Order: sequence, then C-alpha cells, then structure tokens
Amino acid sequence: MSGSQGGPGRLDATTSRKYNLTLSVFSTNLLNRENLGVPNGTLTSPFFGKSQSLAGGFFGPPTAGNRSIFLNASLSF
Repeated sequence: MSGSQGGPGRLDATTSRKYNLTLSVFSTNLLNRENLGVPNGTLTSPFFGKSQSLAGGFFGPPTAGNRSIFLNASLSF
C-alpha cells in the first residue's frame, strides 16, 4: 500500500479488506446479584416465606447465581 506521497496508505472504508476480526463479550449476572429460588411454603417451617436455594432455569446453568463472562473471537476470510 502506498499513499499519494509515497508513504503508507490509509485503511478506511474505501480500502477492500481480505480479513475481518470480530470480538464480542457476553455476560450473565454481571453485577453478581443473587437470583433466589422459590420461597419455602411449609407453614410449620421456621424458614416459611424465605428462599433456601438459587434460581435455576430450563436453559440456565444449575448454579444460576454465579457470574459468567463469555469472550468470542471470529476471524472470517
């Protein structure tokens, strides 16, 4: 690549690129807040109305209260 003055050219939208690198970050529970499960419903229990577990979903991990950060890099050519 050379510019009009003989120096290095510019890489902008007019220059065709052969490679493309895409970086992405995905996180769940970034602030690390507790996701509590269903509260205890036994009337005679001292824990009545209090949650004793973390929430879990059909698609989520079994320990839903944990912080997770996913990094992804994609190179296309």
